[in-house]
Amino acid sequence: MSLATPSAAPPPSRQRTSPESSDQKLAALLRWLEDGGARFAKLNVVRQENGERAVLARTDIATGEAVLQVPRSHLLTLEVAKSSDIGRLIRSHVSPDNEELYLASFLLQEKHRPDSFWKPYVDSLPEAFPHVPLFFSASERALLQGSFLLTLLQFQDYSLRQDHALLCQKVPGYERFSVEEFIWARLSVSSRNFGLKVGGLQGRSLVPLADMLNHRRPPDVLWSTSKDGQFFEMTAQNTIATGLEVHDSYGAKSNDLLLLHFGFVVENNEQDEVFLSLGLPEGTALASGKQKLLGLSSPTARQPFKVPLQYEHAATQRMFSFLRVACATTGELPRLAPRLLSGLGSIKPLGVANEERVLRSLGEACEARLAAFDSSFEEDERLLREGALSLNARSCVLMRREEKRLLRAWLELTRTGLSLLRMPRAELERLAERPESPWGWFDRYVREAVLELVRRA
Repeated sequence: MSLATPSAAPPPSRQRTSPESSDQKLAALLRWLEDGGARFAKLNVVRQENGERAVLARTDIATGEAVLQVPRSHLLTLEVAKSSDIGRLIRSHVSPDNEELYLASFLLQEKHRPDSFWKPYVDSLPEAFPHVPLFFSASERALLQGSFLLTLLQFQDYSLRQDHALLCQKVPGYERFSVEEFIWARLSVSSRNFGLKVGGLQGRSLVPLADMLNHRRPPDVLWSTSKDGQFFEMTAQNTIATGLEVHDSYGAKSNDLLLLHFGFVVENNEQDEVFLSLGLPEGTALASGKQKLLGLSSPTARQPFKVPLQYEHAATQRMFSFLRVACATTGELPRLAPRLLSGLGSIKPLGVANEERVLRSLGEACEARLAAFDSSFEEDERLLREGALSLNARSCVLMRREEKRLLRAWLELTRTGLSLLRMPRAELERLAERPESPWGWFDRYVREAVLELVRRA
């Protein structure tokens, strides 16, 4: 079995749609949904000044009220994609672990079927993604100098093209879908799929109209599937007045993922994380043994960590555990080896001297990351404040500023921690007794690591 030949289409990044044509496609989508039994009487889709769509409350919405119901027949589920012609071909020739390949390939199949049942939905999808970094100009990407997003962007581009090449090689007829079309389909899926886990529906799914709500945390609506699995439902978790925008949440995501897949950055994102590259200190004792314990490819290899501003987070615990081993002396290392080899979880602070080495190593990694940027935090603040940036340029500057904000916060932890480790115990105890913590976000680190070490010293 092979695929039907798709009609030629320009690269997605160059396609343009007039507002009139877009409005016609939206009207066709809403008619298709209504005819299929969807309910969304209190929602109104509008076009914003920047050309993007938003969903507003047509009338007042009460807490607990269902604002959207989409029947199963109009949910583009993983099951639908896998059971289609192209899905069966992919399963028999590739059987990939990535569920998005099935959904993206199904979109491509239906995009080139004029009589497709899914045509109203496929036609309503964005024809281009100008605010996604994959399509940024060279000058826009230059604004990301020093940001780890550039590394992620290179990997994304490579991964997408490798997936397309593999499908073209293994699946009969797949080469008729250009790499540009494939990237369009993958971005369409990655930027709007829902993970269904209840009501008899499992896996990723594309949900018409629900995917038009913009992101905010906390959101105005929560979504689920009905108990019988026949409807996707969005329910208001607060009152929404007439004319106000109705928001969904795209999940607890860091800014690099939000920009990479959705094309925007959130200021002071509580879910944000920063990449740090850590390795063995230069000239460290027993480097070969530490390399094996830590799973490094060589004594000079680096290990990437992506950490939030939360000491209790599992990723942060892994980072500190890595550093406590990496910075261990010949006297400390033997008693660590049995714990590491038996997999007994995170490594707690070993002692004041070891923790000082840990903090110095962490501080050096933060300073190295900050030095890689060609602009200062204060310069980014000024550029954002002046407001003369294009939308994409603003996303780049905001992205790099937020990375610097996190790096500066981690640097503050290392400097404060070093100072507190040298403080007399009585003085540190008095600080810890204050009703309001003087240590902000890393209060837990001070109490669970620094204070306990000083007490034991």
